[in-house]
Amino acid sequence: MRTSALALILLSIGAGIARAQAPSVAKELRLPTPGNGPDGRPRIAFLAHRLGTDHAEGITTLDMNGDGFVDLVSGAYWYENPGANGGDWKQHQYRTVGIHDEFVSDCGEWTIDVNHDGAPDVVTTGWISNGLWWYENPKTQGTMWTKHLIADSYDTEGGVMADINGDGKPDIALAHYNHSGILWADFSGPQPRVHHVGDKTQDGHGIGIADVDGDGKADILTPYGWFRSIDADKDKWEWHGDWKLGDAGFPILGYDVNHDGKLDIIYGQGHGYGLYWLEQTGTATHREWKRHTIDESFSQSHALQLVDLDGDGEPELVTGKRYRGHSGNDPGSYDPVVVYAYRIDRKTRSFTRITISENGTASAGTQFVAEDLDHDGDIDIASAGKLGVHFLENLKVINVPKGTREAQQPIERKWPFPGEGQEVPQENGPR
Repeated sequence: MRTSALALILLSIGAGIARAQAPSVAKELRLPTPGNGPDGRPRIAFLAHRLGTDHAEGITTLDMNGDGFVDLVSGAYWYENPGANGGDWKQHQYRTVGIHDEFVSDCGEWTIDVNHDGAPDVVTTGWISNGLWWYENPKTQGTMWTKHLIADSYDTEGGVMADINGDGKPDIALAHYNHSGILWADFSGPQPRVHHVGDKTQDGHGIGIADVDGDGKADILTPYGWFRSIDADKDKWEWHGDWKLGDAGFPILGYDVNHDGKLDIIYGQGHGYGLYWLEQTGTATHREWKRHTIDESFSQSHALQLVDLDGDGEPELVTGKRYRGHSGNDPGSYDPVVVYAYRIDRKTRSFTRITISENGTASAGTQFVAEDLDHDGDIDIASAGKLGVHFLENLKVINVPKGTREAQQPIERKWPFPGEGQEVPQENGPR
């Protein structure tokens, strides 16, 4: 019985191999459209476009010219969206920024109508220069934007935008490498209102906003624990020093990884190797957290994002390697620059890595933005870093004409080179 069963299995395997190799039984020898990946699921694939070589690491989106397509805004420049048919993203300057050595003082950018005049402004902060600032939209193209101080904020290497006080409007929370104290800004009134949370020991490298206890209020996540919101507007918070994450990336994410109804935590190491998730266990009165490794093969996971890239209703985790976060002095600084996405299987609690860009120039920077930039129905990604601003085009839907694609190919057009050789006929058989 055992021998017969083994023979049947071997025969089936052999027949499967034969069918796979025989062209006569193949459904299609040259597929006209992409098939599934080795996991049997539709591919996630992106085409990286390098738009500029500025060193700014913050990035946001804003329709600067009113054409209905949001443009990319990073550092001193905005990059003009070419529209649904693709093409070159033209660079324009709209403000000035502080420069120090190889750094631009720009570690976070967010689009908010600060003065409520109907024109979106840009809120920004940086590690080099003090301050949370907003740049006023002049409503006229070609005019430099005016800079206004919101609050002191030193050594600010990132932040997060979310509705912290539940008023339905965006707020911004900032963390500080020098542990100077968490602050968040409310933009709902005529002037930004700045709040301070906790003390210096609870601040650090990394911050997030998520409802940890499921009470419907947004809590603040830090590298050392979380602040439970009691009344954010009245600065009432309850501290829970539940973990130590090190130099976490931005933002620290809240997501129910294992689908058990409890919020878990996802974070990366912004200046070392490691990408992890903390499983929330225990009870509502005595929470415990268990760390699980996602990926420790690349370093400086300084920016993270949860976004549905394949349109299946479940978000993927997007992160990657920041380039020269500490001027080449972080662990793994000279490893290949990468941007990865991870499919999250909530039944098996597993993460499957997909390469978005590897050993190219696209990096994690300090922020990702995720929007349907070309209006084709799928979500694209953009990031900025010391290797430039990049538009990462989602290839789930492709509407760009072949002529536009051909014009953007990196093939050397001025070829052959002098003296390299002579034109010869194509030969299809023996002489």
